[in-house]
Amino acid sequence: MSGRLADLRSFSVRTCGTFPFFRVVKRHSPDEVSFSRLRLADFDAVGTLGVGGFGRVQLVQLKSERTRTFAMKVLKKRQLTLAHQREQVRSEKTIMSQTRCRFVVRLYRTFKDSKYLYMLTEACLGGELWTLLRNRGHLEDSAARFYLACVLRALRYLHARGIVYRDLKPENVLLDAGGYAKLADFGLAKKIGVGKMAKTWTFCGTPDYMAPEVILNKGHDTSADLWSLGVLLFQLLAGSPPFCGADDAQTYSAALRGLSALEFPERIGPDAGDLIRKLCRDEPSERVGTLDDDGVWKQRWFEGFDWDGLDGGTLTPPVIPDVSSATDTGNFDPFPADGEEEPPDDDSGWDRDF
Repeated sequence: MSGRLADLRSFSVRTCGTFPFFRVVKRHSPDEVSFSRLRLADFDAVGTLGVGGFGRVQLVQLKSERTRTFAMKVLKKRQLTLAHQREQVRSEKTIMSQTRCRFVVRLYRTFKDSKYLYMLTEACLGGELWTLLRNRGHLEDSAARFYLACVLRALRYLHARGIVYRDLKPENVLLDAGGYAKLADFGLAKKIGVGKMAKTWTFCGTPDYMAPEVILNKGHDTSADLWSLGVLLFQLLAGSPPFCGADDAQTYSAALRGLSALEFPERIGPDAGDLIRKLCRDEPSERVGTLDDDGVWKQRWFEGFDWDGLDGGTLTPPVIPDVSSATDTGNFDPFPADGEEEPPDDDSGWDRDF
């Protein structure tokens, strides 16, 4: 698949702005207008950034402007249908299309053909936070504080809009070329609304990060992301997540036993430990939140942190990635070329929104 982008036929997306008695004229920014004119044939594939169950993410560049590169998520429609993932990918597209946050990977537009769906996003060439953690073993407080702050800003933005993310883990936190962290992969995200009655009951997520209410199928809301945030902080400082086992069942059992059965390593200081415990409380309503007046950023572990510098992009990241050019994929693990046969066509029309 890596060489086929340039040969694909173009696909034009139609948008409806007409109502029975009047027409709504939608104004676009110059940036949006330029993306709306692009076709699949305008891109060349450079390399693979990641591989998943339904396809892969490729780094692509504009033929007309080689210094402009993007990430292109390529999904096999037939596999999505067989795995009953249609609603999830439609939700992913809708949520990302409406999201404008410097700490969330930007979706510019989508394409489709008879076999694949394509999601064109910004390229974060600094690699995954997971890779940085793997290479270093664990992070010092100052580095962990910066990355957790970036994730916190992303979650705060999403939670204020009634969106639960549900897949927080180092693999889904990408670093841009400047070293800032952004949330990526919204395949499990869902808009549930705001309020005490806003809940969802889907069993989903990565076992190491799943909150007890998700595991027990009690219904969950944005508080499930707070549990995952506590797990992420523990992993950044300790090098491994707090709840893990030989299989998923043992991991779930460890999470249900909670932090009271766990001894923290010495490199997790008292302030960090206090924050982790406040995030990973068994009762969702008791977890320190992203929108509260006394929220996560008000905790002692964040004392003195330059939030204005973070929001304005003037705060120096703990690590500046080595990115030599717009086509440099060196911060990602190498992946073999896609040797699979092309999937069968799927022209059922379920993807009409793409």
